[in-house]
Amino acid sequence: MKKRKIKKYGNFKLFKLKVFAVILAVLLWFVYLHLDMNENINVEIENVSALKISSDLVLEINNFSEKYGIQFSELFTYYSLENNFFENKVEADDKIEQNFIMNYDKIKSKYNFNEVKKYYDLINNICNDIKLFPIDSKYAKEYIYGDSWGGERTYGGKRIHKGCDIMDRENIRGRIPVVSMTDGKIHNIGWNEQGGYRIGVISENGNYYYYAHFDKYEKGIKEGKSVKVGDVLGYMGDSGYGKEEGTKGKFPVHLHIGICPNSELSDEELWINPYPFLRLVEKIDDDTETE
Repeated sequence: MKKRKIKKYGNFKLFKLKVFAVILAVLLWFVYLHLDMNENINVEIENVSALKISSDLVLEINNFSEKYGIQFSELFTYYSLENNFFENKVEADDKIEQNFIMNYDKIKSKYNFNEVKKYYDLINNICNDIKLFPIDSKYAKEYIYGDSWGGERTYGGKRIHKGCDIMDRENIRGRIPVVSMTDGKIHNIGWNEQGGYRIGVISENGNYYYYAHFDKYEKGIKEGKSVKVGDVLGYMGDSGYGKEEGTKGKFPVHLHIGICPNSELSDEELWINPYPFLRLVEKIDDDTETE
């Protein structure tokens, strides 16, 4: 009788071990499935600043945003992350719908949203701010511009161009009005050695928008004044590159646009290429030339 009891006890103990092993296996599988398997985001901050993406591709992403009902800022952020924020110039992609849009949910699942959010917030806040091109559409045939980010500058020491230049075709100072792209408040105004007569506007999102090389300001524009989208700030000129206030004629007439976002991506001042955002809001005739 005792041997039989021991055998039964042994079988029961073995059964419990098997049950425990099965439960442990299930738990380990559950943990494995819920581990943070997201790809690490390791993007060079210089890539984020430069945004080396063609205007055609920006507009293409915007079209897919409207077609599939996906917010542009979100779509643009994930596409940027998939391309390391464009370490190299990224042109229009005839397979973007097939390779990116159709796999969008799978692509999103690769990333930790808490990390993505820093990039998304930067893009989304700028998109929410900028509602208008800084030159009224009735002057569309009077200007030309392109992606001039990263061009070499030498005044005040060798550096790169951290903005976008919009040129007056006729090179006549004071004839083209410059309007505010955003709602906000004028943070600073006046002479700057490099920027000449400039205006800095801070939006409600805390982003800083820099307009430089004015010939003159619009009447009533002053520091601390609130501005709305479309308010005239001043008139395109060629002021700057001089310690003496009023220096003009050192370069062709143009407007320099700079964007310094309020972002968690960097503890230092971070300037972002305005070109993609300008192309998004620009309303021009199909035959208007850009460069």
